[in-house]
This record gives sequence, structure tokens and C-alpha cells, in this order.
Amino acid sequence: MSPKVRIAGVSDVSLGLGSPQVLYFMRSVLAHYDAEGILIEPDQPEIHLMQGLAKGLNIHRIYSAFHPHQSFAGRTEYIIRSASLINKLRPDILILFCTFTLPVLFKLKTRPPFVIYYAYEMPFSYGELDVKMNRYVLNNSLVDLIIFPEENRAIQTLKIFGCRKIPIVILYNCESSIDSGYEVLQPKLRNGRILYAGTIDSVRTFAEYFFHEKMRLIPLDIFGNITGPDKENLRERFQKLCGGIRYLGVVNRETLKNVQKSYCYRVVMWNPVDDQHLYAAPNKFFEAIAAGVPPITAPHPQCKMLVRRYKCGIVMDDWSFDSFYEAIRQALEIYGTDKYDRMVENCRKAFVEELNWEKQFEKVKPFLKEVR
Repeated sequence: MSPKVRIAGVSDVSLGLGSPQVLYFMRSVLAHYDAEGILIEPDQPEIHLMQGLAKGLNIHRIYSAFHPHQSFAGRTEYIIRSASLINKLRPDILILFCTFTLPVLFKLKTRPPFVIYYAYEMPFSYGELDVKMNRYVLNNSLVDLIIFPEENRAIQTLKIFGCRKIPIVILYNCESSIDSGYEVLQPKLRNGRILYAGTIDSVRTFAEYFFHEKMRLIPLDIFGNITGPDKENLRERFQKLCGGIRYLGVVNRETLKNVQKSYCYRVVMWNPVDDQHLYAAPNKFFEAIAAGVPPITAPHPQCKMLVRRYKCGIVMDDWSFDSFYEAIRQALEIYGTDKYDRMVENCRKAFVEELNWEKQFEKVKPFLKEVR
């Protein structure tokens, strides 16, 4: 009997702090090979170490002197110590999540037989060093398979780096149909309110829109972390919101799952300040659809394409306040009608037919080569 395939992954975040696709992908690859594996993660003190999240998966946290996402020294320490562990383990398959972990490749004594680069963030926002590194890695075929979460991100990345030899797969940031925990509440049982849950930032997510006079009576609940150079002033202003619109603070992902199902819509939008924000591949968009909560989305290409394909939400004409407000006005007008009920049904149809993790991972399987 041949020994089991050895699989190792290196994550850019601690599990439970965003990027649920890290766990989903590791779990799916382990199941495909009937293997056991290890996932290396950085220490982000705001989230506790988790174990028992997937059969055969061991989570190994690397504790560093400096926060890996707040200093170059912290990232460097994380990369060096991750690579040292990989060198000891000698895995058959190595999975690198995000450009943040890509430098591990340059610290390995021996390249594993099969290397997967899950590029769910575009490298350009990480600086010129990451751009040069991605160009070198992709043009010298240092990885065997690249996973992108969005079509245009793949096109832009490959156009700039000129890579044509490595297979790519577009894998949407969908929720799992196995353990999503989403219950689709009947439309008549919902609270009649709109949900916004995510980053709150004056530049990146149009925080000022929520203070517009026209929004005062809109039934909208806001959850999320307030960021940006003006975050203290912004937080004070959000805490003073009154009328129909409310700021309810920060909640974890499980709590959000439980409350989301009661809402009639969920707002999904970013300011397209760069390609990463224009070609958004948002978890929150797919979370809403999985819960049967139609998204009100800005016209990010992937969101726009899928909403129109399944008629499962409302797309803003552009990123202006007028388009934002008009989409909300239209959504509230539709709520309580047969058209809204069909929109909810279409969310469920989209989730069952295509927009779930298991369906998406089927696209990856043909590229998972045998290593034993």
C-alpha cells in the first residue's frame, strides 16, 4: 500500500479572519487525494487558533515577533519560518494562498512535485516587489496551477505578466453547500430592512453615502469595521446615526450568518479605485445569494454578470450616490411583490446550480495531477 499524499498549505491570514476559501480549498484538495495535510497560518492575535475544521487537516500557527501584516519584518519572519517547516515536511503538494505567501518558493531547498498558487488577491496592491516576484514566478513556471476568483483579474494579471504556459482556473468565492448553515427565510417573514456588512471607509466603500439626507428614512442596518485615516471621526458620526438607518457595530461571521437571513436585501459595493476594487470577487455577494437575500450591487463585472444571469438582485447603473439611492428605492418598491419572491427563488436556484463551492471545485479537479 503506497503512502498517502502529503499536502501543505501556507495561508496569508489566520483561519476565521476572512478568506473562508482557504479552508474550503484545503478541505477539497485533501478529500480529492484522500490525504492528510497541514495548513500554516500567521498569528493574528484577534483570532484564536482553530483545529478540527476539516478531516485530516492540522493547523499550525507561526508566532512572530512582529505582526505579519503590519511590518515587512513580520512578513519576512513568517515566510522564512513557513519555508523552514515546508523543507522539513517535504510535501508532495504545496498550496500558496495569496501573493503574500509567494516568497516561500524562494526559500525551499526542493520544489514540491505540484505547486498551486491561489491568487485570490491581485499583487499590484502589495507593491512593486510583489509585482516583480509574480512576474518572475509566472514566467518561469515555478507553479503548476493558478487559481483566480474572478475572470477579469486573471485577464489583467496574465496580460501584465505575459504568462501563457501555466493552467488557470476561475474559482468563484462561493459558500459551501455542505456546511454553509444558511437557512432561506420566507419573504413574508423578513424584517423589511436592508443590510450592509463589510468594511466602512470614506474612500474605499463610500461611507459618506450613508449620511446623505435622502438616506435618513431608509430602513438600513450597517455592520462592519470602520477604517481609513478619518476612522475615529467616522466612527463617532456612525454612532450618531438616527432615523431608519442604524450602525450596529462589528460582529463575527457566524453571527452575521444568523442575522442576514432576516433581511430583504444586502448592499455590495466598493469604490473602483484600482483593478482589485473594480474586479471585486466578494464573499459577501455569494453569502447573500446563498442565504436567499438578493444583493443590491454596484456594477462590478462579476456581480453584474451573475445577477443578470440569474435575475437574483439589483445592479446599480454606476458608482454614484444617485445610482446607489435609486437602486435602494427600486428595491424597496419591489419588496413584498411577486417579483421580489421570484428574486429570492432565483438566489436559491443560482446557489444550487452554480454558485456553491462544491460545484466550483469541480472545475479544479481535472488539473489536480497524480503525485504518487
